[in-house]
Amino acid sequence: MSLIEKLKQVKPRENSGSISSNRFDYQKDWAICKLIELSEKNDFLLAFEFYEDIIVFDSSSTPNTIDFYQVKTKGKGKHSVSSLLSKKNGSSILGKLFKNKLNFENETNSLNIIANCDYKVKLQSGEDVGILICGNELSEAERKKIAEELSKELNIKWVKNYLDIIFFQKSELTKEHHSDLTQQRLNRHIENKYENIKYNPSLAYTTIFDEIKRRNNTERTIATFQELVEYKSISKSDFDEMVRIVASEPNKLENLKSEILNRLDSENVSMGFRRFFQKNWPIIEAEYLNPNNSLFLKIKETINKIIENNEECLDNSLLTSTDKILSLALENKLVKEQVVYDDNIIKMMILKDICDGG
Repeated sequence: MSLIEKLKQVKPRENSGSISSNRFDYQKDWAICKLIELSEKNDFLLAFEFYEDIIVFDSSSTPNTIDFYQVKTKGKGKHSVSSLLSKKNGSSILGKLFKNKLNFENETNSLNIIANCDYKVKLQSGEDVGILICGNELSEAERKKIAEELSKELNIKWVKNYLDIIFFQKSELTKEHHSDLTQQRLNRHIENKYENIKYNPSLAYTTIFDEIKRRNNTERTIATFQELVEYKSISKSDFDEMVRIVASEPNKLENLKSEILNRLDSENVSMGFRRFFQKNWPIIEAEYLNPNNSLFLKIKETINKIIENNEECLDNSLLTSTDKILSLALENKLVKEQVVYDDNIIKMMILKDICDGG
């Protein structure tokens, strides 16, 4: 049975992850940093709130392995083997994590605890803290404790054979400054990928964060791998495209805004519409920077087709041309029946697309 087929058989456990994650941004920032790290690979698929806080497939189309991640934040103190084995409602942190190995015995590549704090554990080397600790580096007593407790919790006898796939990692993101640290890391990634480019660092971070938040917080039931890809995941190609957009489009859109305003001023546009344009351009900008707003993209494609099919409506007056296209657009079933964007926003989309050519 392929991994994709197996995903249909193994249902995710019930949890409040998608709801509670609205209150916790740390996990989303860690996901951005993980996406940056993974972007060096040829392919991957990072999924949110599916089996675990975050899981990573080795392929976005034909996966064979999964890495499972639980992201934990702690106000004070350190995580210990005892705290990770402590049961709440009959299950421990390590028990829930290791159950993924039971469900995906051959496909599990690693099981990971990600925390903002140190780990107070005993190692064979004698050291008791580390940035990345593998389960097989723990002392004999700690390994025995994990094996015994998980054997009882999960009713299995072979835990100790697989401690080499369990990892305890301290994240470089602090609880207090995770947003700033993530933005810095994203900035370095963009600047290394696109040399000498002018972009808005704050807008770049916010755009990517909001897209991750949207996918993370999707609460619909996922029945197939394709639905997981579409609604709750980000692939390498998705992330590369998101970075390309936030790196290149803001400067392009800012120049386009100036061009449109200059043309409107030359046609003596009313001060009221000019003020409306200035005030609402950020809405248009944000929508064009979001590569996954399906309704906006459909309306944009509709407007493009109307312009292409009615070029006789375009004359020397930008305002007159826009009003003619607007009349045609408002007759379109999709544009007429949607209730998200009003006529003035549609008009601004037309202005943008006439000047930009799409």
